[in-house]
Amino acid sequence: MSIETLSMKLADLMEKETELLNRISSEEENLQKALRNNSWEDMEKIISRLSPLSDSMEKVEEERNDTYLKLKTRLDKSENDGFYSVVMNMKDASRERCLGGYRKMKIALLRMQGITAGINQYVRTVGDTSRSILEEVFPHRKGRIYSQNGSAKPIQSDPLILNRHL
Repeated sequence: MSIETLSMKLADLMEKETELLNRISSEEENLQKALRNNSWEDMEKIISRLSPLSDSMEKVEEERNDTYLKLKTRLDKSENDGFYSVVMNMKDASRERCLGGYRKMKIALLRMQGITAGINQYVRTVGDTSRSILEEVFPHRKGRIYSQNGSAKPIQSDPLILNRHL
């Protein structure tokens, strides 16, 4: 493949990856709302929609990386040369398209990372709060109990059933 063909393919793949990142971000926003509303059925639906998006993302990412490495090789760039070093050796139209695609892809990735971090923080906070409440209500379950030989020993108590809407 020529440098121009690889450059255009790389730009196309970055656009495709950006679109997938935006779709995943939208689904994650829906997941975040479902989590806050304790809508377990909605969460299951959203997670089932996220799985194929994740698979598609993985394939596009792999293809984009392969294309980038081929382009890097065709431009005689070393392994240590970064993206901008590679792009600066392209023709003007290809360079502008790749630079624009790279910026959009990074912005979409940062958006997705922010949403994911928000979900993670919410789940951790709710989990820690629930654990603290349970430790106060059932102090005999607090911490670990060890046997005489120093190994962790399971706490013997009645089973606890937790309402999903707690």
